[in-house]
Amino acid sequence: MKKLLAILMTLAMVLSLGVCAFAATEADLPTEPEFDPNPDYDMWTVVEYTIEDIQADLVCTVSAKADFSEFYLECNFYGDDQMTRTTYDGSEYTVLEDATGFMAGDTPAILDKAQEQDLWVSMNGDDAAAEKKYTEADLPTEPEFDPNEDYYKYTVVEYTIEDIQADLVCTISTNEAMDEFYLECNFYGDDQMTRTVVSADSETGYEVLEDATGFMAGDTPAILNKAIEQDIWVLLHDDEAAEAGEGATEADLPTEPEFDPNPDYAYYTVVEYTIEDIQADLVCTISTNEAKDEFYLECNFYGDDQMTRTTYDGSEYTVLEDATGFMAGDTPAILDIALEQDIWVPIA
Repeated sequence: MKKLLAILMTLAMVLSLGVCAFAATEADLPTEPEFDPNPDYDMWTVVEYTIEDIQADLVCTVSAKADFSEFYLECNFYGDDQMTRTTYDGSEYTVLEDATGFMAGDTPAILDKAQEQDLWVSMNGDDAAAEKKYTEADLPTEPEFDPNEDYYKYTVVEYTIEDIQADLVCTISTNEAMDEFYLECNFYGDDQMTRTVVSADSETGYEVLEDATGFMAGDTPAILNKAIEQDIWVLLHDDEAAEAGEGATEADLPTEPEFDPNPDYAYYTVVEYTIEDIQADLVCTISTNEAKDEFYLECNFYGDDQMTRTTYDGSEYTVLEDATGFMAGDTPAILDIALEQDIWVPIA
């Protein structure tokens, strides 16, 4: 249980930060480091920072753990070497060590800048920068069920129900955030299916939302744990994503945007949409995060600028903001079109 929670907390933190760890080299850093990174950490970056009230310019080396839960900062201020060690829970920094007692106040702002510039160099060299891409040939056995195409990636797990010595071959599909899983297998001639979400409130770490036969809910958490531990995930729709999805350019969009994308997000697209009952044609710019579970929509309707901000749990949209109070009703349909056309341009 502790191992599972550690895996899930790490995954959630990395996704909530929206970062792409290990994506840079030293050549990408804003300046040369004055301090070597701390080899006890997973990655590092360099931040240029000015203490405004005294106009002191610092060049800080920031080392970080892979889940961004701890940072080690070094710099020099007026001839004195500075060091802080800081933990982060996703919303708040806690400075555990401050070598001189001087840097605790500025450390959170420096770490915020490090995360915003998002240039992290792996401690293990450039080979760690590329995420391993698996194919069906890497799976432990051939799948007995095709993966669910509504998900992002899948794997196959061999699992034995020990007390009855029943051997299962399970196909597990999951979303990009890995907080929902769709499991299929066959047990003694009966097709089994469960749909499960991650849940911090459950003793197992999961909540089974659907169990087609009522038989598999008990074993599902152990099977999902095995899937996470073996960590062999084959991407679904990989060719489509390369051609049109997250590797698209503005030239791939169905029309020119009327609004610039929101730079606080990772990708954007343009959707042409008609409000049928009044025959109003809209051109909507939709920005989204890496996980595609939050969307920022802008368009113009009869001279009024519209904006909605919406979250998505994989099955239902929740409109959190609606600038004019007019667009909440149509937003889900517009976002459905955006997800179906699947043309996402990276936001610089």
